[in-house]
Amino acid sequence: MAASRPAVSRSASPVGTRGASGPRLVQAGTVQNSRLRIPADQLPNRSPLQLLATARVDLDDAAERTRPGERYAEAHLAALRVAVAVLAVRAGDATSSRRRPGRPSSTWELLRGVAPELEEWASHFARTARKRVLAQAGIPDIVTPEEADAIVADARRFLDVVVRLLGFSALAR
Repeated sequence: MAASRPAVSRSASPVGTRGASGPRLVQAGTVQNSRLRIPADQLPNRSPLQLLATARVDLDDAAERTRPGERYAEAHLAALRVAVAVLAVRAGDATSSRRRPGRPSSTWELLRGVAPELEEWASHFARTARKRVLAQAGIPDIVTPEEADAIVADARRFLDVVVRLLGFSALAR
């Protein structure tokens, strides 16, 4: 599994815009992904910096959990917050706010669209999402202590990559 873990990526800066008619738009952060947009009213109520800070606290809490399933689920959810922070910075609104067939449906798919440099991370956490759901459901022995430790470490690295990517040096440890 160690060989399949993602590596550090380059950064890009966000660009904000306002739509002529309809909801406020936030332009995708990279030129090659400017077609992928999300309605602004579906973006999180917290700022990206708040999401990243919360994810860091969640990871610290996850590391303290004694039950592997809880540790795994909490760390994976922290990684999800990190991904949402990227979406909040980079995602915007489509010309139509209605969902079109074939559009991405998961946070990890959306992340691949707005931040291709994080594609390996998105794939990794998408692959592990089912196990998180099962761990959250309380299914015993679904996660080993080693898997829980690995996802905590992966989520910490993902957070560090995103902090650098988005330029939030105040959060760097």
